[in-house]
Amino acid sequence: MNIPSLNILRRIRKTDAQIKMEHTHYGIKFYLPESISEDELLKMLVRIPPSAYKLPEDKGAAFDFGERACSRRLILHMINSIVWEKGIKILSWISSSKDSVKLFREAGLETAEPPAEISTPQPPEPEPEKLPELIHTASLKVVYNSMRSGQSIKSDGDVLVWGHLNPGAEIVAGGSIIVAGKLLGVVHAGGFGREDVFVWAGSFETPQVRIANKLCYADPKSTTCWRKGVLITLEDGTPVIRENKFLLTDKTEKK
Repeated sequence: MNIPSLNILRRIRKTDAQIKMEHTHYGIKFYLPESISEDELLKMLVRIPPSAYKLPEDKGAAFDFGERACSRRLILHMINSIVWEKGIKILSWISSSKDSVKLFREAGLETAEPPAEISTPQPPEPEPEKLPELIHTASLKVVYNSMRSGQSIKSDGDVLVWGHLNPGAEIVAGGSIIVAGKLLGVVHAGGFGREDVFVWAGSFETPQVRIANKLCYADPKSTTCWRKGVLITLEDGTPVIRENKFLLTDKTEKK
């Protein structure tokens, strides 16, 4: 079990013998003295070494106040001085005083002994939005809108996206890849070793593109074709990025 070392606990006991503690399945349980004033109790807790509060992410502490009738002032000072200042995770505020328990619950604090196993609840990950139905040909997949984070396509042939490839979206194609909108996600053309492929983007905005087994890196500050239409190919095994000047009108070229 990943728990504080005995040296730390000895330091805590040495700090003030009136605060008792024990190892538990959830971390440490502190038994707080009832006979001293709230100010004295706060001073004791503040003097506990910060290292004692460093528990694994899935562990925490419980404070047992016994029959002490806690005040709002004491709770606020403990949250400020112990929870926020020292970073301790208090799993439960335990008391045999009905008034204290009522006060804890009114503040939204847990008052029951932590169960045998504590698991940190994780928010459910949103399911990736389903891709629109693809049109299949012998060697082409076409997507008629943008791809969002978490969506991916793997194809033996070419892939055409009539939209944006957003960050977190990925395309791996055995052939070439065309993204008509913004290229922000991950693309790997020639994913099965072909080098006679290309990547075409309406707006080049990703720091990395892979063709066959070659990586092409781009720095937004130094890449002249950043946020422009580009064609990326392999020439003699080296990735080459070209701005799609052939898309410019005659009027623009003259300028």
